[in-house]
Order: sequence, then C-alpha cells, then structure tokens
Amino acid sequence: MSGKILYNNIGIAALSIAFVVGRVSSMPLTKALLILPFITHKELLSYLSNGNVRIQGLEKLIIEKTTFFSNFNQRYYDNLCTSLNSIQLLNELEIAQIKNSILFIDHKFAYHKSMGRRTEKIYKASTNIALALNDDVEELYLSLRIEL
Repeated sequence: MSGKILYNNIGIAALSIAFVVGRVSSMPLTKALLILPFITHKELLSYLSNGNVRIQGLEKLIIEKTTFFSNFNQRYYDNLCTSLNSIQLLNELEIAQIKNSILFIDHKFAYHKSMGRRTEKIYKASTNIALALNDDVEELYLSLRIEL
C-alpha cells in the first residue's frame, strides 16, 4: 500500500476539519470544503503551523505566498470527495452536526502526541487556516480561483 494513501486518509482529513471548525465552533459547508487543500500542500502547512506566523487574512497570505496557491483549484477538486466523506464521518460519529448547510463541531479536539507529528502540524496550523477562511464564501472562492 502506498504511503501517500495513508498520508492523506479520511482520519487525518476528519481531524483536520474538526480542528479548524472547532476553532470557530461552526462554519458553512462551502468553507469547510476549503480546509483540505490547505493541509495537503506540504509547504503551506509548514508555513501555517509555524508558531511565529499569524496571518492577517487570505488576500495578504496569497500575495506573500503566491506559489503556494498556484494549484489550489486542482487540490480543491482532488480533495472534494475526501472532504465530504470526512464531514459525513464526523457527523456519523456525532462529533459534528449539520444544520442549514452549517457544520457545527460539538466539542473541541486537542492534539495528543500519540496522534503523530503531521497531526500536530495540522493542529498548530488550524488557527491560521480558520483566520484565512474568515472572509465571505464568495470572496474566498474568487480569491482562491476555484472554478465552479
């Protein structure tokens, strides 16, 4: 079995979504679908998980790190199925609820060292990802050049 398959599995994806949405308690599903493209880009994840980095907004982040977003549309579509399955898993496990197209995380997850180093990076980056997704959904999709 390929290590890449295990690297971005549904468990990591579900934790990622739970960590980010847990920072803000709730998030529209359309925003939650943008989380995985952030964490599946190694350099972007490393940057956002750096304790010295606190982003001011998505536009500024895109300007500063343009190369990190050059294939965001492709990453979005590559991760769309996993994102939806992860949200469904969180819902089935009663960790999250969906009401009126809004994803609610019932309780916050804390990172534990047994989750691994990659999960620690995701947990550390979750605050910055939540900040990046703070704009209106339409603005986010436009800024990230998602082709619908």
